[in-house]
Amino acid sequence: MAKLHLITYGCQMNEYDSERVAGLLKSRQYDLTEDESDADLILLNTCAIREKAEDKVFSRLGQLRALKQRRPDVVIGVMGCMAQLHQAEIQRRAPIVDLVFGSPAIARVGELVEAVRQGRRRILDTGEAPLVKITARPASASRLKAYVTVMEGCEKHCTFCVVPTTRGRERSHAPATILDEIRGLVAEGCREVTLLGQTVNAYGRDLTPPTDLAVLFAQVDAIEGLARIRFTTSNPYNLTARLIAAIRDVPKVCEYFHLPLQSGSDRVLAAMNRGYTRGEYLRLVDALREAVPDIALSTDVIVGFPGETEEDFRATLEAAAAVGYDNAFVFRYSPRPGTPAAAMPGQIAPEVKAERNARLLEVTRRSAAARSDRLAGRTVEVLVDGASRKSARELSGRTRCNRVVNFDGQGRVAPGDLVHAVIDEVLPHSLRGHLAPSEEAVCSWR
Repeated sequence: MAKLHLITYGCQMNEYDSERVAGLLKSRQYDLTEDESDADLILLNTCAIREKAEDKVFSRLGQLRALKQRRPDVVIGVMGCMAQLHQAEIQRRAPIVDLVFGSPAIARVGELVEAVRQGRRRILDTGEAPLVKITARPASASRLKAYVTVMEGCEKHCTFCVVPTTRGRERSHAPATILDEIRGLVAEGCREVTLLGQTVNAYGRDLTPPTDLAVLFAQVDAIEGLARIRFTTSNPYNLTARLIAAIRDVPKVCEYFHLPLQSGSDRVLAAMNRGYTRGEYLRLVDALREAVPDIALSTDVIVGFPGETEEDFRATLEAAAAVGYDNAFVFRYSPRPGTPAAAMPGQIAPEVKAERNARLLEVTRRSAAARSDRLAGRTVEVLVDGASRKSARELSGRTRCNRVVNFDGQGRVAPGDLVHAVIDEVLPHSLRGHLAPSEEAVCSWR
């Protein structure tokens, strides 16, 4: 069989796309390999959200040049958001690339690769295409946890973001198609699914008849054998009372919510075209915590957006401290070609971005540590993933609030089991515990 080497950059959506590509090419007799020198086909699944991610791709392509010179028959392809956004630049800067295709063309990856091989010519395919639900996965994909795309695209047009260009308009998959995919995953041993979308909480409004994520939660919850439901990424603009109630009421939906803030300044939020104010965001957080008191919250924040003053940044610090996030992803603003923000006046100096980045990380680190400390001594539900990275004698899993727990399984439990663990020690990036002596009730924190 031919060998496929996949290199993935970026978000969970890209990880999921890579799984689908590997599954589709498996049917074309391509086996995955970790050794690029042994590969007949090398695909880079790319991200265009930040300039640093793009630099990594071009650097990697430069490293592959020697391999291509030694083995001209190796097909090298670039897919994903960067392919969609920078196809001409990729062809100009990396002439070793044989195939460039965007996300809409994933369903046809097999025929695109075959066309390159048969014609020995470069192929570019970044046009729009009908929405296709692809369920193919490679044999190496995790059997316990899986990503499931429920919608693709985004229509928010935030001034810093290229997703509407790279992923297109919002399009939801039919509930029946999603449920069929999840049932198939559960039949293969899957215990947890993460429902994916660029704005996942906008799911279903484009369908006929319209539906929403709350309804989908209830339908997925009814699938026997599935233990947990997660979802990402949401936009505060689309967070409704119905969805908050569903997070509270649907048993398998985990108490973990990723809700991007981006900025705590109303002036900057307006310049970003986010569609909400700081006050509205904080009221949503209050509503979430009133419904689910111990919900874990994570967020994305951009520092150094064009025109951001020290006063604006202090408002972000204050908002982050007021929420008290369990986890925060802080990014320095990176101009994206063709976005309105890239042409805005008041671009911030790199050293100012770096300094603000460090200050915000310190605030969010303290909040996350305080949130973790509350788990000490508590009994939590853990979905066992497998052996601990730190010790093969221990097992590792995650709580419903998405924290890693390492513990001694004592030969009593196995991957895929839901167990109760008592937390003995809180570490910076994980928890340590021991199996509860009996199947006692899980605490309200979960």
